[in-house]
Amino acid sequence: MLKPLVVGLGRSGSGLHLRTLSRLAGRTAAAGAPLVSLPAVGCDPRAGALRAAGQGPHSPAGTGATVVASLEQALAHVDPAHTVAHVCTPPALRHAVVAELAGHGFRRMIVEKPLAASLDELDALIRLRDQAGLDLVTVSHWTGSRLAARLRRLVRGGRLGALRRITVDQHKPRFHRSLVTRGHRTALDVEIPHSLALALDLAGPATLRTAHCWDLRCEEGELPGMGGAHVELDHHSGVSTLLRSDLGAPVRQRSVVCEFENGTVTAHFPLSEDDDHAQLVVAPFAGGAPGPAGAPEEAGHHVFRDDALTDFLEDAYRGFASGTADAGNFPLARETTRLLCAAREHAALAACAGSR
Repeated sequence: MLKPLVVGLGRSGSGLHLRTLSRLAGRTAAAGAPLVSLPAVGCDPRAGALRAAGQGPHSPAGTGATVVASLEQALAHVDPAHTVAHVCTPPALRHAVVAELAGHGFRRMIVEKPLAASLDELDALIRLRDQAGLDLVTVSHWTGSRLAARLRRLVRGGRLGALRRITVDQHKPRFHRSLVTRGHRTALDVEIPHSLALALDLAGPATLRTAHCWDLRCEEGELPGMGGAHVELDHHSGVSTLLRSDLGAPVRQRSVVCEFENGTVTAHFPLSEDDDHAQLVVAPFAGGAPGPAGAPEEAGHHVFRDDALTDFLEDAYRGFASGTADAGNFPLARETTRLLCAAREHAALAACAGSR
């Protein structure tokens, strides 16, 4: 079994990774093939305050994790040779944290999205990965979900003809978190990495057509670039993609619309940890082949369980055990980050031009 070390105990590290690891440990133990050695260790410079906070909605105390303030303290509880480090710090700190972990002998790492905050940092991280022999996985549970697997089968099966266009809408109200945290520079770093990776996975390599962000406004003030993001891509396969994320929306939405020659498919990802069911609506055009009964391509409305993050972490841990965890994941994460960096640059230039 492998011991988890979660570095960074904010919303992602504590609210998602630690709690999902608890579910994964229970699931694999019940199946007679335990995979995760608990308790996990959580590392954050704010360890004292986090322990004092007790049972808050995203407190590590509720997960039974051992909380320490530094990697040096963490080494008293974990052996790097048998540990998976989860890097859940803000994007600007990714390379520094990965480098420090590598210096302590950690080789298996799961890194939150986005992989890096700039092209220079991405290139430095690639060099570090190669030189230190890191087995590096980027969180991409959208592409690892059951829903994405069904979309891939629809795209590659050809029953609805060629894929023509992808539109992704990721909307949610994010006023409080944006006001109290500064981990993300713009809305491009919040939800867009998930949809960008999915678009590349479904339609292949792409170039950026345009990108822009807008400000988040509320009675407490205005946060530049955090209101939302709009990204358009041209894929080499001929598919066009539109990614939209509104962080000031009054309602939540995580949907993907795939337009084919002979029909439309709408996919709805679970909106939060409150429910783990996905939905898929397959709508062939009149006269199109509906697909065999019971198959994912069957026309109609499909609802099914899709605990994507737990499944993603299970696949990653099994990959770490076999030494192949980042074989398929890292190339997609690398290209996603390169396009994300291009989008950041384009959006920044657009913002500068608009302020003149």
